[in-house]
Amino acid sequence: MSLDVVSVDAPVVPAPAPHAAPVADPFATPSLRALVGAPDPLPLPAASWGAAEALLALDEARLALDLHLPDPQVVSALTTVVLRAGAYAVKVFAPGTDPGHVARVADALAGSRTAVLPVAAPVVTSWGVVSVQPWLVATGTADWAATGRLLRRFHAAHAHADLPTWVPLRRLEPQLAGLPEGAADVLLAARDTLLDELSTLHLPLGVGAVHGDVSPMNVLRHGRRHLLIDLDFAARGPREYDLSSAARRADAGEIDPVTYLDFCRAYGHDVRAWEGRVVLDRIALLGGVAFRLWDDRRQGRDLGWLAPAVADWRTPL
Repeated sequence: MSLDVVSVDAPVVPAPAPHAAPVADPFATPSLRALVGAPDPLPLPAASWGAAEALLALDEARLALDLHLPDPQVVSALTTVVLRAGAYAVKVFAPGTDPGHVARVADALAGSRTAVLPVAAPVVTSWGVVSVQPWLVATGTADWAATGRLLRRFHAAHAHADLPTWVPLRRLEPQLAGLPEGAADVLLAARDTLLDELSTLHLPLGVGAVHGDVSPMNVLRHGRRHLLIDLDFAARGPREYDLSSAARRADAGEIDPVTYLDFCRAYGHDVRAWEGRVVLDRIALLGGVAFRLWDDRRQGRDLGWLAPAVADWRTPL
């Protein structure tokens, strides 16, 4: 099913799924430095946007959705809002989200047996962009070994999916808005260094579909199947990035050595010996600093931790 973008005054008419053909290496051209300056298709919400606005968005979107959506319950609210409406999970993206991007991810992964995907085209409303997926009831939990097996299948099944190019740290600049100029300059320079290094890396696993936030928390066990959820940032990028999240957790002691080895055996690869891993780890860490800054300012928390963090990033690698 191919998902066209609709607004509240247009019907939802799925089109046939496109044939998945190989696409060019996204790290060849244009450069990541050029892509990172392009408009963010998934912008962060304003401080005033949240669950109340998402509920209004769903009410407006009902006009374009040929689905039975009973009164919703708020499940979570952060950069997006997730609602449960009977048999459906409704994800509402902030105003300014590019519905074409949301539709492209769904189209590229159409027919997937490894991921939960939308059942209708994204709907643009006055309060945000609405996407609807089936609400699948979890029948158990996933461990790291199951996550590794599922990730291997996902990477293999969607090796040539025409997903958007992975552009790490795209949100950094807006997240730094309002910082003292010197602090912002340090973090932006660190980003540029990391992107330049990323473009030179030898990638043993190659470029293909990546989920972008791999952990058992983003795996749903439904019956005898395991499925990836939360594919907002699915993209075409280095497969090593999906494996590096488990390696970082192992390094931090969040998962024990046996559990980590089970994950690597299930997937069939361990990234810890790869020399390029430090670049991916630092990209993830810088993204974590920027998100913490955004969230702390949104919640009115103290930023006493920021100055030492900025000092650390004077040496990106």
